[in-house]
Amino acid sequence: MPPEAPTDDERPTSALQSPAEYLGDICGRHQIVMLGDQVGVRQHLEFLVGALSELADQGIANLAWEYTNSRRQAELDALVDAPEWDERACADLFVDLLGAGFGYQEYADVLRAVWEHNQAEQRRDADRRPIRMVALGLPTYVEDPALLDGRSAAEEGLRNWWLGGHYRDMSAFHAASVLTAEVLRSGERALVYMNVTATTTRLVEWAGGKPTTSVGNLLWRWMGDGCRRVVIHGTIADTAATERVEELVSRSPEGRGNTEVRFGLDLAASTLGSVAMTEVTGSTDGAESSLRLRDVADGYIYLGPREAWEPTTLIDGLITDDNFASAEARYRALDPRPEPYSRDELEALRCSGQEELAEAWPPLPEPPEEPKGRFARLRRGDS
Repeated sequence: MPPEAPTDDERPTSALQSPAEYLGDICGRHQIVMLGDQVGVRQHLEFLVGALSELADQGIANLAWEYTNSRRQAELDALVDAPEWDERACADLFVDLLGAGFGYQEYADVLRAVWEHNQAEQRRDADRRPIRMVALGLPTYVEDPALLDGRSAAEEGLRNWWLGGHYRDMSAFHAASVLTAEVLRSGERALVYMNVTATTTRLVEWAGGKPTTSVGNLLWRWMGDGCRRVVIHGTIADTAATERVEELVSRSPEGRGNTEVRFGLDLAASTLGSVAMTEVTGSTDGAESSLRLRDVADGYIYLGPREAWEPTTLIDGLITDDNFASAEARYRALDPRPEPYSRDELEALRCSGQEELAEAWPPLPEPPEEPKGRFARLRRGDS
């Protein structure tokens, strides 16, 4: 008979740090930590909320992200430092970001959690540890349909013309400039939470045979080891690597028989760091070469298997009489037509966008193929 699975008391104590402990630890060791994620993963935003106190304990005074526009920094500061929570002001920041195209409750929950943390800190007599939100968002398209003569503002050529350079590069330069002004010149530390493609540091990814530029690239070239990259499991678009990590975790002492394993670790000296990347194209030294996980990130946070991801939920009542005209115009700039969109149409578009979030995530690992031998046919015949 196979040996019985060990009980929780019998399993060896893990030396791994929890995800929040690890994130706080690496942020305490480096001035800028880039945390890469995919857009709209509910569990990851809940993790970020739960990690705030750990970050504050490590002296991290800034949480920067691209999910509110930097032109609204004054309103963002007022929101998280206000004596009372203003749900409407919070929602309007996301309307400013992408009109009706982005308004998810879990992102609003991050702002509320920062406000709650700051309220608790204000009641302390000394050693206050408030957290400031730093907005990195930059509108990269013409927002007024009257200026477009029926063209879509989503056209790459138009976006590049509007910003005076490639819009992705200009977004990276903008974010690096904001972080320099708001964080680095004050000698402070920040956790920078962005889409995973914006967080590359020493890795330069290639798209269409050409190198790309990210805010992480820019900061790392300037700061060196003062800037580190941490990724959440499953966010890098490399299905084989995701599958291999999950296999290694399931065979580890912590993962054997434990479906709730969660941890964070440095990749440089870990087994996970040796996992080969087969779908990431880029270079760390100017020449194309094979890459491993430790080449593309410094730290790794495992919150569970990729298949467990769930999409974020919509903010109720995002579109109001006050912001409808602005939200409608901005959507019509992206998807032009002669007549304006109705409020019901914008709500339907919000719902379809939420339903399509998962389609933009890296694909799930393929399930193992069923054996095709004689015994497999017998088993199918028995069922």
